[in-house]
Amino acid sequence: MHPCRRVQEALRAQGIEYEKVIAAHGHPIPFLRKGSRDDLRAATGDTKLPALKLADGTVITHSKAILSWVADSSWPPTP
Repeated sequence: MHPCRRVQEALRAQGIEYEKVIAAHGHPIPFLRKGSRDDLRAATGDTKLPALKLADGTVITHSKAILSWVADSSWPPTP
């Protein structure tokens, strides 16, 4: 399974709402990609996917780190 999908499924399973933004379709080799990852770099500081930007502005990159955050999260937050 693709790392982006693994992250999406983990977020859904935990009931964590997210907005999916697609950054440059298709291929890990830049010249074979459709589009650019400039917007991704501007938003997260990197061009690696998947990336998760939290409400406080914290950015988590790489699927293992995001999955670890999801597993450690207590969601929904308690008031």
